[in-house]
Amino acid sequence: MGVWIPPLEESYSSKARTGAGGSSGLVLCDVPGLIAGAADGIGLGHAFLRHVERCHVILHLVDATSNDPIADFDMLNKEILRYGNGKLAQMPQIVVVNKMDVWEEEEESNSKKEEWEKGLTTRLTRDELEEGLKQAMTHSRLMFMSAKGKTGVDDLMSRMQGFVEKVKSAKM
Repeated sequence: MGVWIPPLEESYSSKARTGAGGSSGLVLCDVPGLIAGAADGIGLGHAFLRHVERCHVILHLVDATSNDPIADFDMLNKEILRYGNGKLAQMPQIVVVNKMDVWEEEEESNSKKEEWEKGLTTRLTRDELEEGLKQAMTHSRLMFMSAKGKTGVDDLMSRMQGFVEKVKSAKM
């Protein structure tokens, strides 16, 4: 779990800038390794999914370099739908495709990449992935980012901050 506090910029509300202590910073819950069958308790499925129940918004982080990122997204949503009474499936979601820099880097020489990145490619174009995810999604909250290059990260976090605040205030 981590806490994100937005950078001090004019575009952020003064409430979001208060910081730790009386913060309205964003608390993130990382749920790694959710696998097929998690709703049935396979792996650490129930433990992970119980953790998600306490969240206000689900952020799906899709790996653009996965063998089948759309199938990965579908599997996660099926497990969320199957878990418990289906309450998780009703939670607001945001889908973020990470590693968008790989489309740009595929055109560059492998010599510029770090050792672990060599050979990292996508099997779908950005347009194909975007279209496939939009067909699989039940909403329109889709973003692209590169955690490595920090492209789109601040935009994502500021949007997340506003969206979570909106969801929380609607529950009150």
